Amino acid sequence: MDYFEDYDELVDLPKIKNMPITKPEKEYRRKSKKSDKHEFTELKLLSEQQDDVSEYQFSYEASRHEREWILDSLGLFYQMQWFADILRLVKGGKEASVYQCLPSPASPVEGSYLAAKVYRPRRFRNLKNDHIYREGRVDLDTSGNAIIKEKMLKAIRQRSDYGRKVMHTSWLEHEFKTMKILYEAGADIPRPYASGSNAILMDYIGGVEFAAPTLNTVDLDSSEANILFGRVLHNIEIMLEHERVHADLSAYNILYWHGEIKLIDFPQAISPDENNSAYIIFRRDVRRICDYFRRQGVQVDDQDLARKLWQKYRFRQMPEFSLTVLDEEDQQDREYWNRLKDRF
Repeated sequence: MDYFEDYDELVDLPKIKNMPITKPEKEYRRKSKKSDKHEFTELKLLSEQQDDVSEYQFSYEASRHEREWILDSLGLFYQMQWFADILRLVKGGKEASVYQCLPSPASPVEGSYLAAKVYRPRRFRNLKNDHIYREGRVDLDTSGNAIIKEKMLKAIRQRSDYGRKVMHTSWLEHEFKTMKILYEAGADIPRPYASGSNAILMDYIGGVEFAAPTLNTVDLDSSEANILFGRVLHNIEIMLEHERVHADLSAYNILYWHGEIKLIDFPQAISPDENNSAYIIFRRDVRRICDYFRRQGVQVDDQDLARKLWQKYRFRQMPEFSLTVLDEEDQQDREYWNRLKDRF
């Protein structure tokens, strides 16, 4: 499993949100000046305290390169006492790796463990057709606020190296913000705690020995399948109520643990009102969910269900086209996309 092909590109890690500024960080901010080139990375405390972090030993037996990756992405969380130990890798993938951590006594985490989702930078910098998901979305900085500085916005438009780093941060902060909104609304998702430094900290779902499996690996009896299908629909409606479409929802992105579910992975979430592809993306989400539950014995018409849910929340119908036919790197495709947006 190759975690580290992007390691050299991961520089100037952003600050961590939802945690008080520590005394060393305050002192560092007084001594340092902001760089125009890296305004979105207000915190370089990690490099200042590299020696302290490098001495930290955790239980998970990582390779040398993975250890460097973990220290760069999670070292500051450790220094701020979010966790005391990294126990093991529970998921590795092209988008992110997830680690099971032991909270420190000073941590506000309520459960026995903490999950740290560490992103692969190139995943979002090179995401095919990412303009489809980014339409109508405000780019966010490391504090989760809308980017208004023209220099940063220009870098994003030009897809420069710096612009791609800003976009990567925006993807991460967009997921964190979406999770906070949905968690506070009562959705079945892991509680998000903090973001920054290329990672999000959230509730760990699972047991001591192994994490909760994804729903696609679970066979349900018909009665439980109907109950859980209703619960998934409840969560879809919460998302619609708060103007969110998951945009990558399937049984692969739902955790199952002791008869309960948790929806995960929200970086591509879109607005149903501001994205011209929202309805077809929503219909794809509903189809994928229904495909799984039909195999578990639930009788449902996914097209009819998607239409009724969409109409219930009075979202306007959008033009439909295949999400796979447009390539953001192709000038003609980009021109077509811009013409299509102008029509609606």
